[in-house]
Amino acid sequence: MTARTFKLFSFILFSTVAITSFYPSAHTQEETKKPAAAASSTTSTIDSHMFDNILERIKEDYVEEVNDDKLLAGALNGMLSSLDPHSAYLDPKSYEELQIKTTAEYGGLGMEVTMENGLVKIISPIDDTPAQKAGLQAGDLIVAIDKKPISGMTLNEAVELLRGKAGTPVKLHIKREGQDVFEKTLTREIIHVKAVKWRAEGNVGYIRIATFNESTVPLLKEAVIDLKKKLGKNLNGFVLDVRNDPGGLLDAAIAACNLFLNKGQEIVSTRGRDPKSDMHAYADGQDLADGLPIVVLVNGGSASASEILAGALQDNHRALVVGTKSFGKGSVQVVMPLTNGGAITLTTARYYTPSGRSIQAKGIEPDIIAEQAHNKLEKVDEDDFFREKDIAGALDTPNSKTPSSAEDQKKLDEAKSATDAKDKKKKEIEDYQLMRAIDILRAIALTQNYEKKK
Repeated sequence: MTARTFKLFSFILFSTVAITSFYPSAHTQEETKKPAAAASSTTSTIDSHMFDNILERIKEDYVEEVNDDKLLAGALNGMLSSLDPHSAYLDPKSYEELQIKTTAEYGGLGMEVTMENGLVKIISPIDDTPAQKAGLQAGDLIVAIDKKPISGMTLNEAVELLRGKAGTPVKLHIKREGQDVFEKTLTREIIHVKAVKWRAEGNVGYIRIATFNESTVPLLKEAVIDLKKKLGKNLNGFVLDVRNDPGGLLDAAIAACNLFLNKGQEIVSTRGRDPKSDMHAYADGQDLADGLPIVVLVNGGSASASEILAGALQDNHRALVVGTKSFGKGSVQVVMPLTNGGAITLTTARYYTPSGRSIQAKGIEPDIIAEQAHNKLEKVDEDDFFREKDIAGALDTPNSKTPSSAEDQKKLDEAKSATDAKDKKKKEIEDYQLMRAIDILRAIALTQNYEKKK
């Protein structure tokens, strides 16, 4: 029984190596070359016989009977998770859910997570999901799920507890920097991710990118075209908001950058163990925004594909990056299917911005730092200011028309009352970073227009 178990374990490993070797080179995979040289560089203290003996001891002496599948899944999980937080074994069920997720619909709480110091760390909550509605933030640490401590769990085990049937509650204990542990109860939902939303903010086109999946680029094209059509010559430029965007597909990030760059400009490069497998991606089209100013909004929840977009536009001097330093996930993972219906995600390379920067664990530094205001700001009601016209005996405006009739006077009074009521109501600014980004964009547009007229 023990021998059969070890053979099965070896078969899964060998099938992984084979799949790795034949995986398309465009995705930059790590090849398994020169095993003899690699083995001789360090003396191994663990061999197949020791592994076999441990399996035998577990199967014969462990307090409860354990099946082969659980042992093998645990061995694979332990081996991969010891490499870095993003390499992992996915059983068939988890792999299926991953495939559903990249097509923009899946079940859960709606947040991207990783493992840090034995706890689950939230990379970012996704727009319009239970996690975002509950006020969870990038950087929050989940210390317990339904009163079960996270410590000692693998990331996959913790994620399994977070998932569940739509409509069911899950209780989280959260540790946030500067605060005591607090409790939040969320209700699971089927997550429908709308990758891109857009609207006009005055004469600025605001585009929110929530994730990079198969629908991102088509929607992004639609957004730019729609805003150009609606605002016409009044369009000052675009704000691309990738705050709390955890990333997604590398291909989608490259294609998104391609929309705002011109042919030949570098987007991103990846470098793995073997230089022969390094990859450079270049723009092959024409700037869809026609050179209009762009501001990219980032924060600590902007990760992976979001950072590729921000770094590419920043290094090509195509956009100003505004906000706070991004998350700093600069590694590439390849999903490799296995013969049992599962898969492994394996970190195969680091990616670099066009100027050669690696943002791994560093993040993208904004050109202009704009911290988010935690308390809502108030717009000042300027009509409350004391002005010249309020001084007793002040001169009237010359050549001003007086109402020709009681009806005209009534219309003027009604218009003034409506304006006063509207202006007296104080308006709250809920998104200070966005306000700053729009102001910066308008200033750039104004400068460009001035230069053209000179």
